[in-house]
Order: sequence, then structure tokens, then C-alpha cells
Amino acid sequence: YQTAKREVTAVAIDGEGAIWAAAVGTRQGAGAPAAPPAPATVAVSPTPANPAGPAAPQGARMAVPPPAAAPITPASIPGGSEVYRITREGFPKRAWTNAQDVVYALGFDRAGRPLAGTGNKGKVYRLDSDLVSTELINTPPSQVTAILAGRGGRIWAATGNVGKVYRIGPELAKSGSAESEVFDAGLYSKWGRLTWRGQANGGRVTFATRSGNLDRPQTDWSAWSAEITELHGAPTASPASRFVQWRADLTAAADGRSPVLNAVDVAYLPHNVAPVVSEIETTPPNYRFPPASPTLTSTAQTLSLPALGGAPRPRSRSVSPAAIAPALQAAHGFVGARWAASDENGDTLTYAIYIRGENETSWKLLAEKLAAAYYSWDSTAFPDGDYRVRVVASDMPDNPAGQALTAESVSEPFTIDNTPPVITGLSVTPAGNNLAMKWNARDALSVVEKAEYSINGSEWALAPPVSGVSDSREEEYSITVERPAPGELTIAVRVTDEFDNRSVAKTVLK
Repeated sequence: YQTAKREVTAVAIDGEGAIWAAAVGTRQGAGAPAAPPAPATVAVSPTPANPAGPAAPQGARMAVPPPAAAPITPASIPGGSEVYRITREGFPKRAWTNAQDVVYALGFDRAGRPLAGTGNKGKVYRLDSDLVSTELINTPPSQVTAILAGRGGRIWAATGNVGKVYRIGPELAKSGSAESEVFDAGLYSKWGRLTWRGQANGGRVTFATRSGNLDRPQTDWSAWSAEITELHGAPTASPASRFVQWRADLTAAADGRSPVLNAVDVAYLPHNVAPVVSEIETTPPNYRFPPASPTLTSTAQTLSLPALGGAPRPRSRSVSPAAIAPALQAAHGFVGARWAASDENGDTLTYAIYIRGENETSWKLLAEKLAAAYYSWDSTAFPDGDYRVRVVASDMPDNPAGQALTAESVSEPFTIDNTPPVITGLSVTPAGNNLAMKWNARDALSVVEKAEYSINGSEWALAPPVSGVSDSREEEYSITVERPAPGELTIAVRVTDEFDNRSVAKTVLK
């Protein structure tokens, strides 16, 4: 059988003649690197039988033991381990997998259940079924290199780095402890009540916690807290931090029954962090966002679960990107703004938006308690000029009164211009079969974007400026066009600024 892994590290045959095999390492094709070394051993020179006896003959030397060698840790093997069972008929099936531990030895207990010895944490697992395994022992950092079933239900396990032999069972220990993985709250948090589910079964179950701000317990973590002995848990005493770990100590009943621990919960409250308004952008003039409720309303909540069987995750960061704003709708005189805001606590945010002219001193409220990160308003209610908007984000919906935090940001200047350009000096002069047309256009705040003309109500035709480029607040126009017909003519010119404000001037040529 060819496994999906790179290297087979252990093989054993059960009582039914089936072959069990452990394989490790991610397969990388023909160019895969060489397999990592097997657990290392240390050779020590033997000590002389009588080093303190009579002087040795001249030239003889005593064999002196070398200094104690530090344990050698084998190279880590990415991809974890898999254990397969191949029946006598040759049918293979994956029976067990582990993403971190590397299997170095396989064996069987008295009942014929497979045992897997792993490194580098020196664990021995009993494979109870295709779905359930039991961790029998967890030795100090080492590799379990051999497993043997002994008499009376005993199990013997040998380790490398450093070499030791352990006896497992068959009786259960009268007491033991289990430490959780380190939990990351994602933010500096206050730890609340620890609760657990299970049965004491006449024994005793107690808990302790410790916390710190590094991702693994080190010297700057707090010491283990006082024991929590209440049947249904109690408040933790560990100081506020980002990471926490719990330890359960279990003691069997006098009749040998073991406590059962099914689940442990530690409540926590992340320190409230102010939201952030990272960007504000104003929209093109004469468009608006679709009308919506100006205040926060109840909306359907969603929850993303971790991978099936995965550990629960802290509440995700709340983000209100401007990119989720809906498409704009044409609306003359309207202008709007959208913004990006986020909250590290994942809190729901509400917004208030204010406006102020560049020459003004106070902010005027446009709207408040907005649930959406965008807003449009009718700019014709404001004099022409340059303005800024200020957006204030608040995490009030998810925090008690008096504990909500706000953040704000101010936009770059933008222009409100609702006044059309002014047309002056319109003249039309016959020139043979042509017409010579001249006029000037001027706008107080914005660029004159285009000019057009129409004769006797014909479709509007573009007229280029004398400069060749429409890039100024004041433009001059001088064009010659073919006279469409003899007799009286009605001639109109229209100019438009960059805010789509238009003005029209007319004259009659007889």
C-alpha cells in the first residue's frame, strides 16, 4: 500500500493478522527532501572497573565519561501523522490522524486495541475507534520509540532523548490533572466565571487558572490561581490579559470511580477599544444613495462558525467598509459621503455626520444614529463654497451607558456649487454661407466643462474653447459653422460647469 504520506515510521500486526502502519510527512513528489533522522542516541564510554586502584602501568589511560549531552530533538515533520489498517485481504483504511504529533511506534494492549507512541511530546494514544482516541500518558518532551504489551494488562513504553522506560497501568491513577490549550481572547480582557460540565462520581474536581500577555506560559505569566472547588464553578482570580489557561485536578472516589470532565467554559470581557474611522470619501455631485432609515434599526445577525470540530474563536473584528455602499441614483443638487470604519471588539457601530464651511467655525449636524456607513443630503440648502464633513463613530449599541467610546475623522475639502456659469458677449455674424459665433463663459467656483450650440432647435453640438482645452473657470469661444438655411435663425448656446450646472443664452439672426 502506498500511503499519502512521505515516510512509514512504524509497522505492527494485530491478532487478526491485519497490518497497522504509521506514516508521516507531506509528500512533495520526486524532489522530496530526505527523511528526518530517527530519534538520536548518546554513546557514553564505560567507566573503569576500579578507577581508584593501584597506579596503572606507564602509558595506560583511564576512560573518563564525557560531559552529559543535552537531548537532541529530531527535525519537525510537517503534515502530522496518519495510521492505517490493512486487512489480511489487502484492503487499506485510514484509522487515525493527528496534525501535530509524529508516530514512532505502534503496539497493542491486552484487549488488542492499537497503541501509538509519538513525539516530540512523548504521548501514547490508544485508538479506541476510527473517531475516538485516548491519551494514556504524556511524558516529558521525548519520542516514544517502542511499545510492548506486558503481563497483567501492563503496557511498557520506551522513549528516546532521553532514554527511559515507562510502565502504564493496568490500574488507573488515583489522581491526575489536565491543562487546557492557551486561549487567545484577541484583546486584553477581564476574565470572568469558570464553569464546567461533567460528573464528580463521588470524587473531586478542582480548577485553577493563570493568564498572561504572551502566547505561551512564561515567567511573566501570573501564578496559578487559588483552587476553584465549587461544584458549578466560580469567578476566576487571574489578572486581566490577552491569554488564559485552565488546569483541572481530578481525584477518584474511594471506590475507584473516576470523575468525568466534558467541557470547561471561562467567561471573559474584552477591554473596550474605541472604533476607528479610517477614510471618508465624498460622492460625485447630483447623485444620492437610495433613501434609507436615518436611524439604527434591528437587522438580522449572522454568525460564522469555525471549522467542524475546531476551537471556538474570539468575536471577529467589526468592519463597515465604504465599499458596501449601494449604487448611486441621479438626483440634482444632492451630494453624499461614504466612509470606512472598524471596531477591534466587533461592536456594532452607529454614526453621526456633520458639515462645516471652510470659513465657518461650528459643525452643523446633518444626521445621527446612522446604521449605514454612507449618507446623502440636498446641497442646495447650503451656499456655494468649500466644505468638510466630520464622521463620528460610536460603539454605543454594544456597551453600557457611560462606557461607549467614539472616534471621528474629518474629510478633505469638497465644493458645493449649485450656481450655473454666466454667458456674456454672445454674437453671431454672417460670413458668406457660414456663421461666425462668439461668446464667453465664466463660473465662480468650478471649471467650465463644455459648451454647445443649437440652430433653430437642432440637436446640441459641441463647441471647443479657443484654448482647445476646457480647464478653466473662464473660457472664450469662437467658431464658424455652416449656415443651415437662408432667412431668420434662432441661435442658442449652452455652457455646463463640472457640477452639471447649465446656463443658456439665445439670439436671433435676421
